[in-house]
Amino acid sequence: MANALRKANSADAEKLIAALRGLQMESPFGRIVWRPLDHQSTMGAYVGQLARKDGRGVMVNWRYVDGASVQPPDEEIRKLRRE
Repeated sequence: MANALRKANSADAEKLIAALRGLQMESPFGRIVWRPLDHQSTMGAYVGQLARKDGRGVMVNWRYVDGASVQPPDEEIRKLRRE
């Protein structure tokens, strides 16, 4: 959000919406991009199973999934949004 505020140079909602279109930033997981079409971030997530180990909840069989690799293509989004 800080990057969007800097790019917009404002907290105005419409200016922030415009600033998010294509906004790119570095994160601990690599570059994140907000798609101009629908403002969806390419930030990924850790996916795995929950288990109990030594009385504590832990994630096992986990992997990091890059958000860009699971987003539908722009053409599919356009159909869904009827743009």
